Amino acid sequence: MATTVRSILNRAASLLNDEEHVRWEEAELLEWLNDGQRVIARGPATDVYVLRDDVTAVAGTVQSLPANAIRLVDVVKNVSDGSAIHQADYALVDMLRSTWRAATAGVAENFFYDENNPLEFEVYPPQVGGEAIEVVYNAQPGDATITGEIAISDMYADSLIDYVAYRGFSKDTEDSAADLGRATAFFRAFLFGTGQKDATDDSVEPRRS
Repeated sequence: MATTVRSILNRAASLLNDEEHVRWEEAELLEWLNDGQRVIARGPATDVYVLRDDVTAVAGTVQSLPANAIRLVDVVKNVSDGSAIHQADYALVDMLRSTWRAATAGVAENFFYDENNPLEFEVYPPQVGGEAIEVVYNAQPGDATITGEIAISDMYADSLIDYVAYRGFSKDTEDSAADLGRATAFFRAFLFGTGQKDATDDSVEPRRS
């Protein structure tokens, strides 16, 4: 069962001691929840928000992921005949056949991916253009609504609560050292829960907003 947005906001409001939304309006908490979804999706985990879709190839080897993509997870198959596309290593293929990018166009057999260029991948043989290739990728989630469900995996629900609480307490850090401590604690819990930092890292400091 998917986690509802309202359940996240209610638990965060309870942690903020503001169940009646006197200090922080529900709309503001929702903005922070949506910010949190995007921050988690951009993090190191590849299971946060995963989509499977077809991309239309352009002529040549270099292909682009959809506009909402963050990084590639896998290139699955050629849609036309269902044949699998297997990942290959740039260095090995460059050594064995340095002119592979100039080969005759054909049905894709291999794909190449460089994490330093996360929004593109290459295929071999080159494509004529117009072929459909099925890919799996991490995507930027859209905004959730008050009455809806979170877009990202349910396993990050607690991290979203930590993020909303961190943003709430961080608004008051200029006036309250106690709130700064609470913001820092929730921020560290958020980073630890999403695999972005060790919870004991003393360099972690929340932003003030």
